[in-house]
Amino acid sequence: MVGARVKKYIRTIYLVLLAFTLLACSAVTPAASEPQPTPSKPSEGFYPLTTRTGIEDVDNIVDAVASGNVQMLRSLIQFTDTKCTTADGLGGPPKCREGEAEGTPVEVLPIFGPEGHFFHKEDIEDWTGVKADGLYAVYEVSSEVVSEPDYPSGKYTVMFLDQENQAVTSLRLADGRIVRVDYLLDTSPEELNGWIEREASNVILVPLKQ
Repeated sequence: MVGARVKKYIRTIYLVLLAFTLLACSAVTPAASEPQPTPSKPSEGFYPLTTRTGIEDVDNIVDAVASGNVQMLRSLIQFTDTKCTTADGLGGPPKCREGEAEGTPVEVLPIFGPEGHFFHKEDIEDWTGVKADGLYAVYEVSSEVVSEPDYPSGKYTVMFLDQENQAVTSLRLADGRIVRVDYLLDTSPEELNGWIEREASNVILVPLKQ
């Protein structure tokens, strides 16, 4: 009789301990987390156009390029008010067109490339915008960068990569608008990263190709 009671007591203690063990295990088992959105993965050498910097002025321009809506992109241009010149030579103010006298006021979008030139406001429909597969880099322009009146350096530079043609187009922004377009001929990582090192006070989106 005593032996039966002892066995029953031991069995009760075992069941109680088992219950506490199961309760403790359930308490430390992590709850199933809700599915998290998968961030856009960078392709080789560039970030997708869905990438966001958190800077509204920059992200609005990226959205416009990503949309493929050239008219929207044109609407974000801040033309430079300047005066044309009849002087020969490269650089400097835009050349006067036929019928324009020296010093005629003009509104232009500066283009920096093999040779500096300008799109006049009246002819901006001829500008085809930016062909891009992704972002190469985004940086804040240093205050030490020389900014000529007719070629403003802007506050931010957004570098877009056209993978098919291995071309880079940089849009320079000020107050959320495009103030200059740069077409870079040498798109090697060494040249592009050297360009950034010379100009950037803060690299917002670091190049993937170092």
